[in-house]
Amino acid sequence: MIIKQTFRFIVVLSCIMNMGQITQASEKSPAPKAIREVTDIGYFEGTGKDPAKHKLDLFLPPNPENAPVFFFVHGGAWVQGDKNFFGIYSAIGRLAAQNGMIGVVISYRLTPKVKHPSHAEDVARAISWTTKNIKKYGGDPERIILCGHSAGGHLVSLVSCDPTYFKTENVNPSSIKGVISISGVYEIPKIILGNVFGNDPENKLKASPITHVRKDLPPFLILCADKELPLCTSADCKKFQKALEENGNPVKFEEISPSNHMKIIFDAGKPEKQVANLILQFTKQVLKQNPSP
Repeated sequence: MIIKQTFRFIVVLSCIMNMGQITQASEKSPAPKAIREVTDIGYFEGTGKDPAKHKLDLFLPPNPENAPVFFFVHGGAWVQGDKNFFGIYSAIGRLAAQNGMIGVVISYRLTPKVKHPSHAEDVARAISWTTKNIKKYGGDPERIILCGHSAGGHLVSLVSCDPTYFKTENVNPSSIKGVISISGVYEIPKIILGNVFGNDPENKLKASPITHVRKDLPPFLILCADKELPLCTSADCKKFQKALEENGNPVKFEEISPSNHMKIIFDAGKPEKQVANLILQFTKQVLKQNPSP
């Protein structure tokens, strides 16, 4: 069974990594006139700076003033993708801006150039940049909602659950008001993904968000498709949900049907779709509980 699942994971991953055939179906659409975009902002200037990957884009609503921040991290199995991936993620940033939030969409370094924990370190660095700089763009650094898809779901969950990342980058955990993980990975398996996480079981355990679940985490929204990749299934999500609930953390889980691992993220930027509506409902709920001062 494990061998079959591993093979299926590799086959489907191969399909995802050859998405160039769908460019016409997901061509980047122009931003609404009322939204201002600021692109390719460098968020890290230290040793190991990557001129291509240490970049983020901002999507600004009209005249933002203490606007909440919607911070998005892309997927791609930790080896593929960036913030400009066929405009899919920009659509999510625009949707945030259309709903009064500042959208932040980032890139981060990928395997094989780096291995874990570099991906998570980059996400924490980008969050740190946001808390220090978003105010000058009209954003509220104390009201940030994290969101990620697939590997990005793993990364936003990991940095939220494991306190070492925020501590290293001087991020106040209380600034994170909610976390949305779409088709995320919460437990790194021992027998695959060595190219990303190495082959030490202890390191894979530390790389698993479920390992670090504790009390007083921000509210979580966990979404997955009914037709998912291995490691991202409803059963995997429910296991993470249970761990959060057992530690007293607010969490909501929804399985989207009919959908699959890629359709769910295409739909996340479309306001008429269930995925987008669930995201917006969650953000409105947590922001209502944390109003602007």
